[in-house]
Amino acid sequence: MTFTTDEVVSLLNHQQNGNFHPFTCGNRGDGNHRVIISDLGALVPTVKGWICPFCDYTQDWAHGFMKKASHE
Repeated sequence: MTFTTDEVVSLLNHQQNGNFHPFTCGNRGDGNHRVIISDLGALVPTVKGWICPFCDYTQDWAHGFMKKASHE
């Protein structure tokens, strides 16, 4: 497991809150990607890592501060 379920929730909050540029797919400019969550080709956090819902792009890391709940 790359991320815990609590980390997934925290990562999704960071993707949605607009305080930082979201993690996005490296292929997002290919014309096949759409705006999701907060940006064109934004990645979706899962317990298996980041996934792109439009292609097979994945990412297995995030900044440590993004994994922590906002109240920690």
